[in-house]
Amino acid sequence: MKRYLLLLLMIGALAACKNNKKAGNNTNEPMTFEDFQALFKAGTLPYKLNADTLQLKMADSLAVAATDVNRFLTDTLTKGDYSKTEKVKLFPLTRMPGNVADYMIIKAVGKSQTTGYLCILDKKGKYLNRLRIANTGGSDGSIISTSIDNKNVVKISAEKKLSGANTSLKEEFYAVNKDGSVQLIMTNTNGPTTAGQIFNPIDTLPRKHKFSGDYTSGDMSIVSIRDGEDGKTFQFFISFSKDNGNCKGELSGRGHYLAGNRGEYKDKESSCGISFQFSAGRVNIREIGGCGAYRGIKCFFEGGFAKKKHKSQG
Repeated sequence: MKRYLLLLLMIGALAACKNNKKAGNNTNEPMTFEDFQALFKAGTLPYKLNADTLQLKMADSLAVAATDVNRFLTDTLTKGDYSKTEKVKLFPLTRMPGNVADYMIIKAVGKSQTTGYLCILDKKGKYLNRLRIANTGGSDGSIISTSIDNKNVVKISAEKKLSGANTSLKEEFYAVNKDGSVQLIMTNTNGPTTAGQIFNPIDTLPRKHKFSGDYTSGDMSIVSIRDGEDGKTFQFFISFSKDNGNCKGELSGRGHYLAGNRGEYKDKESSCGISFQFSAGRVNIREIGGCGAYRGIKCFFEGGFAKKKHKSQG
């Protein structure tokens, strides 16, 4: 009888162990979105992430499998920041509810650098977009940190050491839209303007569409086009400097393609609109609404830009 009871206890213990087995992370148990979400520490806005926090070592057991990130978020999370052969570990940090969208913060640790990503999801948990918001030191020596306020404005700060004890600081402020797109609303900088160096917030996003790429006019004016969710949409970033830097403008958002190699963007919060006309190796833009909130009063979003040849990364 005692042997029989002991056998039952052993069977029960084994069953309990099996049921408590952690789902996902390359186990045989499929991970649910609720399981995936539970890996992130629940937080609230406002939120900050700097290089010092990013450098804190985390146990390998806390890493999330890339297959689970691919399934619930995106398979291009680290694209453009790490080489295809570099081994990268992903760590879930924080999840936070926002006004129009929800957020998940993931840390990517590789041999070359450590990067923080802000993943934007709709209120039902569907992945929409991601932003590179923190970095321990890029190839140009810039250290990137971020903060998100209660109004869902994302501030990305890039600090770079100059000669001696001098540093330059550039701050980009973005508004997050309901569809996951982000809009550059303001830029602050105390650093010198260097010809040919423009911070492009969508630089690492995919560029497979025939019109995707960077179009430039001079050293300090760019129209950057990246792939949208499908072949009918695109993401863009425009930055220009005219009149020897006395009149500047910056705008980013999501547009849609029209017939005749054309594209169009209309701001949901104002009358601002941009028309894009694509041709062989060029794009021409013009305002189709008042965009004064995003530029100086004496210049406009207009003109022709030539497409740059893209050097693919290995």
